[in-house]
Amino acid sequence: MALQPQNIYDDSAFFSAYGTLPRSQQGLSAAPEWPDLRHMVLHDRLPVSDSTDSTLALEGHRILDLGCGYGWFARWARDNGAAYVKAVDISHKMICQAMQFETNNPKGSSRSHLNSTSIGEINFEVGNIESITFSDNNREGGSYNIVYSSLAFHYVEDLARLYREIHSCLEKRGKLVFSVEHPISSAPIHPGPDWKSLEDEGGQEQKIWPLNCYSDEGWRVTSWLGVDGIRKYHRTVETYVKLLLENGFTLTGFKDWAPSIEDVAKHPEWTDERHRPYFLLICAEKK
Repeated sequence: MALQPQNIYDDSAFFSAYGTLPRSQQGLSAAPEWPDLRHMVLHDRLPVSDSTDSTLALEGHRILDLGCGYGWFARWARDNGAAYVKAVDISHKMICQAMQFETNNPKGSSRSHLNSTSIGEINFEVGNIESITFSDNNREGGSYNIVYSSLAFHYVEDLARLYREIHSCLEKRGKLVFSVEHPISSAPIHPGPDWKSLEDEGGQEQKIWPLNCYSDEGWRVTSWLGVDGIRKYHRTVETYVKLLLENGFTLTGFKDWAPSIEDVAKHPEWTDERHRPYFLLICAEKK
């Protein structure tokens, strides 16, 4: 029996703690995986190293952002030429924060309504991506060029259904670009998913990630940002890709993201993260 969706981001303590994260405060520039996601979104039109687009690379595009959070990607897409961006999140607090950013943005407008708000070229909506439907909507069927999602699909139990709905709302050869917590990170049950220290033959401490239960898909309950009981749905890399292929997509991009040597040189605190992939990034095209 499917569980009811968990809206942890509307928990006041969690939302407050989430707001302290660098990616919450600084946006895409503080998300280390963003350059690779950006490369996927732009069809490799521009080098990954480009941090600012001199051309409107998404000019005329219609884009759907699922699990939009503070709306950083939605605003980036709008600023890079997207004609229309629909940004959806289950959290009222997230949508209110995204709207507040728009209120302070000269490109935005002051119009606001909690459940469906058009602000310039962005439409922010409170909605549950677990049950979102496009296949029966003549207005949105086949209407998007790109569907994007950052770190949201690992909260979804019925991913096959979501893939089908995304497929129905994309135009022919439209693309889906998304990131999730890497399954190597989400898999462990016992011991809990945390680094362990071992000594090598020379007596030097070595960090390892205690992987177990990788093939056992299902809910995992973890603690994050000081809040217990956070549910994420663990599935294997194979399942993420297999469900795409079974639901009308062609895989066009894939990355087990871990910090590069150059990343670690800038952020020594990321050294341990090179021992295992931290994010899974996928790009797929509608057949």
